[in-house]
Amino acid sequence: MAPCAPRAALVLLALTGLMALAACDEADPAADPDPPADEPADEAADDADEPDDAALEANLTDGCVEDAEPGDELFPEQAEIEHASNVSLTYEGTYKVLEVDAPGGGDPTPVVLLQCGAPEPDLDGDLAEASVIEVPVERAVTATTTNLPHFDLLDAVDALAGIGRADFVTTDAVREAAEEGELAEVAGPDDEPELETVVEADPDVLIMDGFGPAALEDVDRYRDAGIPVALNADFAEQDLLGRAEWIKVTGALLNAEAAATEAFDEIAAEVEALREQVDEVADDDRPTVLLNEPFEGTWFAPAGDSYQARAIDEAGGDYVFADADGTETLELDLETVLDEAADADVWLQAGSVMGTLDDLLAVDERLGELDAFEDEEVWAFDRGMSPGGGLPVFEEAYTRADLYLADLVSILQPEVLPDHERRFFGRVGADR
Repeated sequence: MAPCAPRAALVLLALTGLMALAACDEADPAADPDPPADEPADEAADDADEPDDAALEANLTDGCVEDAEPGDELFPEQAEIEHASNVSLTYEGTYKVLEVDAPGGGDPTPVVLLQCGAPEPDLDGDLAEASVIEVPVERAVTATTTNLPHFDLLDAVDALAGIGRADFVTTDAVREAAEEGELAEVAGPDDEPELETVVEADPDVLIMDGFGPAALEDVDRYRDAGIPVALNADFAEQDLLGRAEWIKVTGALLNAEAAATEAFDEIAAEVEALREQVDEVADDDRPTVLLNEPFEGTWFAPAGDSYQARAIDEAGGDYVFADADGTETLELDLETVLDEAADADVWLQAGSVMGTLDDLLAVDERLGELDAFEDEEVWAFDRGMSPGGGLPVFEEAYTRADLYLADLVSILQPEVLPDHERRFFGRVGADR
């Protein structure tokens, strides 16, 4: 809002006006020397300098508007969702509408993000039952970790009131705030948020993952307790930049669309630059890639349209199960994997950077028959694990798509990034 004129300037302006009016009176005796009784000169001057909420030059990231009316445009800085497919964000003058598609959960109720200080809008139709959250949010509780880097990048860690589990966090600024006792821990024994602890944290909004119908039931439960919920579904995005773009959703909650868009654009530019470099690699120089390892006798591998498969392709590799359509998880036996992927050049997401190849043999000796095992091209993705087992690849990597892709390129096309320092992956038995 435009700053008010100093009081002295207003007084000087009023005196100048009175002097001019007196001069006019001398020239024209018929002139009325006094302003209307219901509009004194000093009040008229004050009215001229009232902040105009309809003329905001930037989103308010702190505080509320004053004297706003329904027709005012209070969000001059707006975010556009271009890559993410599970969220939409629209602007309606004094409020925004955030709608998230919860995978497998039907149609969730939209959330209305109302500028603090603006009058309550008349909501009908699809918005009739929507939760209304005043923005900018000052106290957010998040039950997921993938958005913690958003608060860090947007310099808004102080807007966090609570998290799930502190020992699961890998974002430095958030972990430090938790260690200093500034953040409530709301997760229960099953790592899900507990109603009582969330209510005690008194948040403006609870952010939680939208895993199907159960999540929508939780939304109603928290709403009944007076806690509005914003669902997160970044995990369902199958595109690197689709996941990264969810920083704009957090930005919308904080009225920090400009900062969120700037951060995303920088990440997207790095991703595009890497894609262009990899595009120059000859087809014959693309290694074949196997993902994951057996668990209790079953090898769970992502299908060919999944996030991991697409990332491998963009990093210059050929995923061995790329022809399996869809984004679901394949459930294979070890015999099938040995038959179809024993000659894969690189094996990703297996073992631990703190372990050895022998640890994999302890799972099943037949894993030693894989060419990638014999060539010691086995890569784990648990670098930087937190004390509670949290992994940066499931936290920072969602936002920093550029760093995640760079890690993969450095493994699959090392000549493209020979000096890259990997953040999420490490060679099993070598990179500790």
